[in-house]
Amino acid sequence: MPVRVFILDDHAVFRSGLKALLERERDFQIVGETGSGVDALNALDEHPVDVLLLDISIPGLPGPRVAEAALRKFPKLGIVVLTMHEDEYYLQELLRIGVRGYVLKKSSDQELVHAINAVARGESYIDPTLAHLVISPYVGRTTPKKSDRVSLLTQREQEVCQLLAYGYTNTQVAERLFISERTVETHRNNIMGKLELKTRAELVRFAIDNGLFKLS
Repeated sequence: MPVRVFILDDHAVFRSGLKALLERERDFQIVGETGSGVDALNALDEHPVDVLLLDISIPGLPGPRVAEAALRKFPKLGIVVLTMHEDEYYLQELLRIGVRGYVLKKSSDQELVHAINAVARGESYIDPTLAHLVISPYVGRTTPKKSDRVSLLTQREQEVCQLLAYGYTNTQVAERLFISERTVETHRNNIMGKLELKTRAELVRFAIDNGLFKLS
C-alpha cells in the first residue's frame, strides 16, 4: 500500500514541483495539497493521510501550530518538516511537539524521500547536517516559565515576539495584529534592543526559554 502524503506549503510553484517529484516514486500517493494550515487540518479529517509534509512559515497558522493541532487529533500521523530554517530552536521545539522528520529545502531529493519513508515506518529522520542538534538539552524539556526579562517588553512587544518565533514574517504579523509593517519593524527593533539580541535564532531561543512559544 502506497504512503499517502499531503503537502502543505504556501508557494504554489514549489508545491507543484514537489508533487511532481514525489509522484515519480512508486511507493507514494499524493492525496492533497494546499497553502493553508487551516485547509490542511480540515483535509486530514476528510482523507486518510500517512505523512504530512509541511513548511514552518505559512500564512494563517504557522507550521509548528499546524503540527501540534494535527498530532493532537491524529497521534500516529507522521510529519516531515521541509523548510529553509536551519535554526536549532525550531528543530528542538518541533521534536518536542512530536514531529519525526526535519529536512532542509536545500537538501537532495533522496533525503526527502528517505525522510518520508522513515516517518511512515514510525521512525525519525533528521537532516544529516542538523542531526547533531538533537542532543541539545532543549529537546524534551518542559515548558519554561517567563523570566524577569520578559517584563522588559510591553504586552504588544510580547505578542510580536511570539509571532516572530512561530515563523511569521513582518507582513504576516502586521496582518494578524492589525497594525502596519512599519509598526511591526519598530516593535521588532525595540525587542532586539531591550533584550540585546542580534539574530532571529536568538529571538526564537528567548521565546522558547521564556514561555512565549506556546502551541496550545
